[in-house]
Amino acid sequence: MKTAEEILKQYWGYETFRPQQLAVINAVIEGKDVLTLLPTGGGKSLCFQLPTLLQNGICVIISPLIALMQDQVKDLLSKNISAVNLGGEISQAQEDLILEDALKGKYHFIYCSPEKLAQKGFQNFLQNLPITLFAIDEAHCISQWGYDFRPSYRKLDILKKSFPKVPVLAMTASAIPLVQADIMKELKLSNCSLITDSFLRPNISYQVQKVPVKLQALRKQLNETTGSVIIYCTTRNSVAQLALLLKDYGYAVAQYHAGMPIALRQSMQAEWMNNQTPIIVCTSAFGMGINKPDVRAVIHFDLPNSLEQYYQEAGRAGRDGLAAQAILFFQQNDWEYWTQLQEKKYPAIEMIKSVYQDLADFVQLPIGIGEKQQFIFEFDAFCLRFKLDKIIARNALQWIEQEGHVKFSASSFKPSVVQVVADRFSIEQFEKNNPIAGVVLQTLLRTYGGIIDAPQFINENLLATLLQRDIAFVQKTLAFLEQTGQITYDQKENQPVVQFLWNRTAAAFMKIDLDNYQLRKAAFLKRIDHFSTYLWGHNIECRSVYLASYFGEKNPSKCKICDLCRARANKAI
Repeated sequence: MKTAEEILKQYWGYETFRPQQLAVINAVIEGKDVLTLLPTGGGKSLCFQLPTLLQNGICVIISPLIALMQDQVKDLLSKNISAVNLGGEISQAQEDLILEDALKGKYHFIYCSPEKLAQKGFQNFLQNLPITLFAIDEAHCISQWGYDFRPSYRKLDILKKSFPKVPVLAMTASAIPLVQADIMKELKLSNCSLITDSFLRPNISYQVQKVPVKLQALRKQLNETTGSVIIYCTTRNSVAQLALLLKDYGYAVAQYHAGMPIALRQSMQAEWMNNQTPIIVCTSAFGMGINKPDVRAVIHFDLPNSLEQYYQEAGRAGRDGLAAQAILFFQQNDWEYWTQLQEKKYPAIEMIKSVYQDLADFVQLPIGIGEKQQFIFEFDAFCLRFKLDKIIARNALQWIEQEGHVKFSASSFKPSVVQVVADRFSIEQFEKNNPIAGVVLQTLLRTYGGIIDAPQFINENLLATLLQRDIAFVQKTLAFLEQTGQITYDQKENQPVVQFLWNRTAAAFMKIDLDNYQLRKAAFLKRIDHFSTYLWGHNIECRSVYLASYFGEKNPSKCKICDLCRARANKAI
């Protein structure tokens, strides 16, 4: 039987483990439940991959990100390690074949979403496999106190109920002590080993720059940086516009966001990984599982949602241990917009009840009936009818769902996405040969500004109204426009519906757990306060120390290279 070091050398080509990796691997092999917090780039995937190979067993990995699952499966297959991904767009027939092969012992690693694991039939299937480990990636999603809480993760306590003898490895790069405790509680991990590494990254210089013109400051920084750069923006439109501007200034730039076709995303990522384009402009959809050691700078052109998100994304710089920078640019209006956005994330109780009333009126459901009934639900039409701010409405509806009143289908808040990819000359020629489809194309161009520069969310019902045709005609024509190379069309997966789980009640008597609401809102406001403190630098001596302390590290050492440390050193001279 091979040792852990021999397997490490055989498949990964390394002689030694990174800090804390071996501690996690040994605990898993001993059959212990483990919660591990390893910083971005700390090699979390090795902590479940290696012990599975060492024990010649099967590991089931639960991840919320399809792209990350696909990347990890691709990486394992490149090492001649058997793995499969049950997330994404596979047919039932394909899934049936995969499950048959799994029963025959074909796979060491099976990746799935939390929603997949929640299916009773899939749980019953897993009972027939020799599973030696469950690995939960992005484990902070379990905690309602975390920055990225996902209700589907709350069902993962089924692991200890149905598979009490199989160890669970929960992994995250960013969880404050409150979230750490909640993860272990929700997963029912008794006698759980908590294994963490230092949150200090001594080679990263953290910097925050309030500037009058961000683009000018960005260009200056890019001109001074040699090597690979990641630039984060918050929206797809921002990514497309910034990438276009930088190209106009002569920079070699790739872009990446979830609205781009998969093939284009993969090619952009490959060009950046291979150093063909040193700069990539992206949303937070980029970076999970990307192991590029020579990133010299991670630049946030827009303000991130939280310190957890910022730390995780900034940590993609300098994985080779050499000097790197994590820079956050902002202007005063960025801060004002960000603050307004945060205020919308926790609507007032009265607003939540009002949105519940609007929802019932929208589907024409009287008080006292509706239990288990389903209704067609178009989010855009709903917001338009009741003149609701979309961000407030979405957060209110999601809170109503979390309280157990309703259940939305996966496509309820995910509209179709379209981008016009043909040039002006091609469009003119196409319209001459296809006048009916040409009218639809022109309606797209008139209705959605910027649809040539970046993918746009569209509403097929709105297009049908404008064209005075039915929605089937619109969808068929959009599909034709994609087939002929005029547009890309990412159609919503299925008919969006809402199901009322109980008979509709009067909004005034709607049940809401006020204690839970108030506690979660207080935790949320505290995270905002921590981010504000970091951004403005008030009463902070070292940014590295502040970040490490935020995640619970005791007595971290000053980095001496962040903007605050350098400013203090310059004053002392």
